[in-house]
Amino acid sequence: MRTLYFTEKDLDLRLREMRQQFWRQVEEEQLDMAKRRVQEALGIEFREAVGAKRYERSEGRRMYRGGYRYRDLQTWGGRLYRVKVPKGEKGYKFKLLKPWGRHVEKFGEAVYRAFVYGMSDRKVAKFFSALYGEGILSPGGVSVIYQNLSRDIAAWHKRPLDDRYRFLFLDAMWQSVRQSQKNRRAILAAMGIRHDGTVELIDFRVETGESASAWGRFVESLFERGLVGRNLELVVHDGCQGLMDALRWVWPDVKTQQCAVHALRELGDAIRARHVRYKVLREASLVYKAKDRQQALDRARILAWRWNRCEPRAIRNFMAKLDRTLVYMDFPPQLRAILKSTNLIERHFREWRRRLRAMGALPNCHSCDRILFALVREFNDQRKRTSLSIPKSELLLT
Repeated sequence: MRTLYFTEKDLDLRLREMRQQFWRQVEEEQLDMAKRRVQEALGIEFREAVGAKRYERSEGRRMYRGGYRYRDLQTWGGRLYRVKVPKGEKGYKFKLLKPWGRHVEKFGEAVYRAFVYGMSDRKVAKFFSALYGEGILSPGGVSVIYQNLSRDIAAWHKRPLDDRYRFLFLDAMWQSVRQSQKNRRAILAAMGIRHDGTVELIDFRVETGESASAWGRFVESLFERGLVGRNLELVVHDGCQGLMDALRWVWPDVKTQQCAVHALRELGDAIRARHVRYKVLREASLVYKAKDRQQALDRARILAWRWNRCEPRAIRNFMAKLDRTLVYMDFPPQLRAILKSTNLIERHFREWRRRLRAMGALPNCHSCDRILFALVREFNDQRKRTSLSIPKSELLLT
């Protein structure tokens, strides 16, 4: 009589194989059950569309049956092979299935979410192929899913806007987009804060630059769709001349605040002597840390008196724009840290750049619009449930 001896490694291997076989069998049973449920639902829907049962003579019959066709259907739990789909004599479009569709909506949403969380088309295809153990998606198929799920982009850009924004932030970022050659496109964006403190990305537009005409088209579209500015108290911008011209045309009575951070950057770029740059910028930053406008003006005069002889052009330009960068002093101290710069929207631009960096240059402007729409929708879905820490005593409720 021979005795077989198994080591712990052999036992672990057999236990692993047993677990894999068990769960594979459970998965196959679930897919078989799902396939039967789908076929039953399709049969019920088609019977109601025909108006009669099989081989039934009825005056209420609306069409005749034409056999069956078989379709593979990809679900979130796995692939259903050869699903039996009834056919009509003159064709029939099922409500349960999309025309020519090979995946359910929840699977498409999962693919879309994987892209939103930073995965490229090829990575998404590899991920789902590894998940299901077969090549169910190609990078081209992933792009088709994105296009099908993003058909409401045009409607979103034209949706009516309510006039309940208290503060508006306008800024732009640049992205490489391939057309006939590699070009860069400006992405104009608008972010608003409501009276309850909720932050929302209102809209964006892909333009060729930051000219007055480009910003004018963007701002006028916001105005025409309902953001007329009755409750708007301040517009924060980066100091772009084209944007300032557009704001004077659309909202001439609304206060505007030029970003203090951009003003300091311009001052640093204009300083020619490198050995004094840090000292000048350190004193200039104290201007925007003042308790009130008068203290800020006094610090600015001291800065000009001390450094005007060394850097006359840089100090002259800084003082010329000083009043436009101190408008935030007219608001309560609790709000000044938010309103003195465009950092609120710049932080979101950094997230955009992080997601787009892996993709390099985008193929066209439509692709750029589609990708940014996904990121904006994700941001608004999250931020609508949160709000900024603005004291209730400072909120001017309407």
